[in-house]
Amino acid sequence: MTEIFTTSAGIEVPIKTIHARTLDDLALQWEEVEGIKPPTYTVQIADGEDKEELEHDETTIQTDEEKADWAAYVERLNTAIGDFNEYSLRVIVTFGIDMEPPGDGWEDDFEFCGISVPTEDRERKVFYFRRAILTAPLDEQLITRRINLVSRLSGEALERADALFRGAVEGGVGLDSAEEPDSEAGPVETQ
Repeated sequence: MTEIFTTSAGIEVPIKTIHARTLDDLALQWEEVEGIKPPTYTVQIADGEDKEELEHDETTIQTDEEKADWAAYVERLNTAIGDFNEYSLRVIVTFGIDMEPPGDGWEDDFEFCGISVPTEDRERKVFYFRRAILTAPLDEQLITRRINLVSRLSGEALERADALFRGAVEGGVGLDSAEEPDSEAGPVETQ
């Protein structure tokens, strides 16, 4: 059974199951991102004897050292999220999309605009889907969700996968927004 995902631009993309172990690998990669913690600071508790260690956020940074620590944290986090997004897209395109780029010619417009198109077949496929098919972050989120459903993840695993991808797309660790995407993209047909 093939399922068709329709992007926000109306492009139909055949999708297929991704093996659960491959999805587990993706979840492990995200756990590494979640493991990057912000710098901390210590505050005196009201009793005057005990201290509590708290995580910094943008509003608690005061000293030059704290600013430097925060900047290093943000850089590590952004790099890890970027790496995860790249890995995630490669997994989705390689194992979850049952479609190849069209024959020669599609890359001409990119090259005309000075955008280099990879020469290795798998890199070309990822490039094609990122630049020509899944052009909106919402498309990536919705196709990922649909592939997770097609892969028959349990309710709990599906919720975790949704939170995982939402956090990566929104650019933050531990974002747990329960809101569904506000779009009509992503209807699925079964053939």
